[in-house]
Amino acid sequence: MKKRRTEVPTISISMNMAEMKKGGQITAYIIVAIVIVVFGVLIYFLYPKISEIIAGDTEPSDYMRTCIQPELDRGLELISKQGGYINPEGYIEYRSVPIKYLCYTSRYYVPCYVQQPLLVAHVEKELQDLLKSKAEECAGELKDYYQTRGYQVTGGNSADVEVSIAPKRIDVQIDSPMTFTKETTQEFQTFRFAKSSELYTLLMTAMSIIDFESTYGDSEVTIYMQYYPELQLRKMKLMDGSKIYSIKNVKTSETFTFASRSLAWPGGLGLKAT
Repeated sequence: MKKRRTEVPTISISMNMAEMKKGGQITAYIIVAIVIVVFGVLIYFLYPKISEIIAGDTEPSDYMRTCIQPELDRGLELISKQGGYINPEGYIEYRSVPIKYLCYTSRYYVPCYVQQPLLVAHVEKELQDLLKSKAEECAGELKDYYQTRGYQVTGGNSADVEVSIAPKRIDVQIDSPMTFTKETTQEFQTFRFAKSSELYTLLMTAMSIIDFESTYGDSEVTIYMQYYPELQLRKMKLMDGSKIYSIKNVKTSETFTFASRSLAWPGGLGLKAT
């Protein structure tokens, strides 16, 4: 008598395993969906409290920008007309304005020596030093502003300022950690804002002129205007051999002015404005 051969229902087992795998995937999807819904509900109910400090009062970053902006503008005005310095030394007074020599020699017939080789970095530091005391003052005013509105404020007793001059803009960063508490707590470590400006291009053009002055004793300003039609340059030669350079962006009206004394001739020989 032959034994009956038992056939294993492989198709059925495979189908059951596929169904189990599919069921596990569906369960995982359901769990993920529940987590997302719960997270969304928490955000919905908690967000009004989290954002209360911003929605109900002036946003701290906006307050700091509004407070510091006038001092930044004042610093830029001084730097732009005084050769990159707030309080210049080694300058020539022209039309009652002290203009820093960025390239200078007291001798005749020889090229000048560059006085400030890192002009952009120097101007950044000038602005940082100018804004530091104002930033600390604004941080104190910001604390008072929120305290009068019922907030408990800690920090903000000091401020460090970093200024970065980049193409098309000037970036200002103020580090003054503060914590605001009123039902909820919110922390601010850094306040940032940017100002549109063409100062970077003006400074780089000035550095190029200084390079020509120190190498050849003079610079031809018309070449720059041919290559950069948005720039307007003027060179005024004075009796003592000094030259006043003015670089202006005709679109923004921003101007940078500086002085040079290079390859000077005695007695004011060859004086003319270009």
